[in-house]
Amino acid sequence: MTWRLIRPALGIALLLALGVGQDGVRAAELTGEPRAHPLQATSHDSVGVLKSARSAQARFERRRRSILPWTRAETGQPCDNRVGRFCQWFDGEHGWEPVQDSPELVRMRQDLLDELSEGSARIPGDRWILGQRVFYLSEAGRWNEAAELAGACGSPSRWWCDALSGFALHGAGEYGLAMAAFRRGLTGMNFEEAREMRHPEVLFDARAMALMGDADDEELEALRTRFWLLADPLYLMPGNDRETEHYARWTYSRMSEDARNPRGLRWGSDLEELTIRYGWDRGWERRRPNPGSPFQDAVTVGHDLPGTRGFVLSGRVLEQPWETGPAAWLPSESPHSAHVAAYAPVLDPGVGQVAVFHRGDSILVAAATRLPELIDPAAARRLAGKTLSDERSGLLAWAQPELLDRPDQLGLFLIDSENRLREVRSRGESEGVIAVSVAAGRYFMSLEAWAPKEGRAGRVRHGIVADTIPEDLVTLSDLIVLEPIDSLPQHLGNALPLMRRSLELTAGQRLAVGWEIFGLGWRQERVDFELSLSQEGVGFFGIIGRWLGLGGGGDEPLHVGWSEPGPDATGPWFRSMNVDVPQLDPGEYLLRLEVTIPGREPLAATRIVQMSR
Repeated sequence: MTWRLIRPALGIALLLALGVGQDGVRAAELTGEPRAHPLQATSHDSVGVLKSARSAQARFERRRRSILPWTRAETGQPCDNRVGRFCQWFDGEHGWEPVQDSPELVRMRQDLLDELSEGSARIPGDRWILGQRVFYLSEAGRWNEAAELAGACGSPSRWWCDALSGFALHGAGEYGLAMAAFRRGLTGMNFEEAREMRHPEVLFDARAMALMGDADDEELEALRTRFWLLADPLYLMPGNDRETEHYARWTYSRMSEDARNPRGLRWGSDLEELTIRYGWDRGWERRRPNPGSPFQDAVTVGHDLPGTRGFVLSGRVLEQPWETGPAAWLPSESPHSAHVAAYAPVLDPGVGQVAVFHRGDSILVAAATRLPELIDPAAARRLAGKTLSDERSGLLAWAQPELLDRPDQLGLFLIDSENRLREVRSRGESEGVIAVSVAAGRYFMSLEAWAPKEGRAGRVRHGIVADTIPEDLVTLSDLIVLEPIDSLPQHLGNALPLMRRSLELTAGQRLAVGWEIFGLGWRQERVDFELSLSQEGVGFFGIIGRWLGLGGGGDEPLHVGWSEPGPDATGPWFRSMNVDVPQLDPGEYLLRLEVTIPGREPLAATRIVQMSR
């Protein structure tokens, strides 16, 4: 997304009346005179060194603005969102990609780093100079150097050293080490600042704020833990880069407070909010004023990383993630906050199927998935320049970590109501079937496929609620769609490898459908089955019907029924059958199985499939 300064005529008049220039800094600051810094040394020489360092930093940013590339004038479309002084467009990054720094800018930045290094040698431990050195090393893509510098710093504010270390380690893709550094920093800083950093109210909606406000200390800590667990883009990747990204953004904002920036604007609460929600600028352009505009100065336009998407969920999801369906996890076109996972810059909704099989006091969760197709041309362009041997990365402003040289991976993750994680992984393949047994209960589930070398991933997330049931209470599992074979499997273990990795079907093809009944075998019983396929409606009641297990209300191009004796032994009873899909129009269809047993409540299971030509 793109955001730029809003400069109405009245606003400019007020700024000038207050002694503030059009570039957003007070007139006294335009001369290069620095504001007093609370941590600067008291000796006359140290004051002069710090003043010289501040002047060098301000001079660099003024020169940077003068050589920024030009972009076309905006079309005048209304803002999607306004934050303080800024106008925001959620589709503003279409067509924009980070570009290499010019040789002139690289040379200018190195000159600044040299001056800052000299200043640091004369007043060791100065917090402001240290922050700027880490800042500009990181901007140049020299994350490891920045991490080494922060790790060896001698500032009296040790928490600041830890925060800078976390910032640089996060940028280098070392999310576990970054989290450890940020935790050390949180422990050392004052209570109010630590609370602000750990309690990101700007990311919460009203429901999340209410939950946090009503919680006692223990409940609040559990909610924070769940908040970041739910926001983690991919559990296959060690660490939680969305959480460390938040702390990195907070640190960036602190580094920016008393420094000049490419926008020529004074740092304020609006820039801090935009940074915490969407990240800091990764590139800048100049935009000439429109013909007839009363403003003569070029406007600096900042750009976020392309491909960002929302990972922070609503308070409703935070409260009961096990009650959510897949739709709650789909990306929004206008997210309240956004992030891009550097190890998977293309992270799409996954494909596949997940099924739950009851076992009394436990359940078996089985899932089949594959990597989604890459269909977004912009995503393809982003990946084309992000290879394992990208020699240009150091010349890109705020260069991201290289893609990981790791094998493809699959993962199935279940998180219970106590925030405990149960997982199963498969390495070396980008498609397959995985399953895990857990105690019956409430879970948030994530099914993931990841190709690290390609920078692509897909995930399916939703809730699972499965209570403990008596062994003589009949339950019906979810339906599973299988690849057809002549000799159909009569045991779930033999059927699982046949689960289709995608529920997109082709008209006229043959497939198999399987299911399991648990709770029979205590006595001889007759079981009646009806399997149907009907086209789904797209209205409100059609959507509600899916979750209630009701039919879609359309024609049934497929409807078969039969009866057979139940099992003669207790335990899971697996059944399957081949089905010839009729010629159908493209669209969503509801596959529905009804089970009737005399003297028992009827059972039903459904599965949504997508029909294509």
